[in-house]
Amino acid sequence: MAIVTGAARGLGFGIARRLSADGARVVLADVDPSVRSAAETLGGEASGAVCDVADSAAVDRLVAETVAHHGRLDLMVANAGIGGGAPLAETSDEAFRRVIAVNLEGVFFSVRAAARAMIPRRSGVIVTVGSIFGHDTPVRSGAYGASKAGVVALTHALARELGPSGIRVNCVSPGQMATELHWAALRRRAEAEGLSFESVRDRARAAVPLGRHGEPEDVAALVSFLASPDASYITGQTINVDGGFQPR
Repeated sequence: MAIVTGAARGLGFGIARRLSADGARVVLADVDPSVRSAAETLGGEASGAVCDVADSAAVDRLVAETVAHHGRLDLMVANAGIGGGAPLAETSDEAFRRVIAVNLEGVFFSVRAAARAMIPRRSGVIVTVGSIFGHDTPVRSGAYGASKAGVVALTHALARELGPSGIRVNCVSPGQMATELHWAALRRRAEAEGLSFESVRDRARAAVPLGRHGEPEDVAALVSFLASPDASYITGQTINVDGGFQPR
């Protein structure tokens, strides 16, 4: 039984689709009500739930209702996130706080609720979704980079804390992905530099050794592996999915 947050589209939907194909029962959660129709396209036992991960009470209800209906929670994929980029001097308090609220607090609320359901069973898997820009943040992306760096630190701490309870915690850090979130970031960069979107997109792609933007399926394949018994001795890791853009 799995929950994937931020699953109405993009990486989250790709992850949910892969887990469903693997045979998992999946709850797709998103602040966008279209998540319900997205879940319907997967068929099977997939379902959609409207949830703002920045609201801790809403996240607690999401997990409680999932456990009440399905009897257990085996996997939490804390994927929900937003972009946002601006020069420091132009970043408002509200804009900074919103990025932190969704990208970092939302992950914290999600994994906390999941852990509360998993600890009594002494079993479970948590996968957080960070970003390579949490390790090496470009200009005009301070809030986003800070939020994703926080996700990495949180993941490592929780792996140590929850390991004795039989719960594995890992972080997947995507690189430049073919998703609307990334395209929006490139549009902002193009506008700031006075360039066309196409030229900035092509420049970004050329910087990737494998010569392409990543697809949601690339990230979903890793999440599927980390959730499986084949990864039973892997915890506390941050794994880049970036085509070699940021080798570590």
